Amino acid sequence: MPDDEAPVRHCTLPEPTNLREILERAGIEHLDVDEERTVVIYQQAILKVIATDGQITATQEIDVELWEAAPRSTAPDPDSVLTAFTDELVDATDTPR
Repeated sequence: MPDDEAPVRHCTLPEPTNLREILERAGIEHLDVDEERTVVIYQQAILKVIATDGQITATQEIDVELWEAAPRSTAPDPDSVLTAFTDELVDATDTPR
């Protein structure tokens, strides 16, 4: 899938958040790329997560792009993976500490 056609979902978190901590707490595999980007493996799909308002350790606005669909994916449409991921992410930020 060429990058210009990759599904992207914008997500606004409830407050500035350390995304690395949220991913770890949720048990979601990730690999830090730099201060603004991380790569996530979610439901066997590979997602690019980009902080659009600062660093990944203190962001409230992110874009999530489907980089590669899961092998043998049975998902009806790629947006369903992005929706499930962003929903889980928002739910994890609401978890009391």
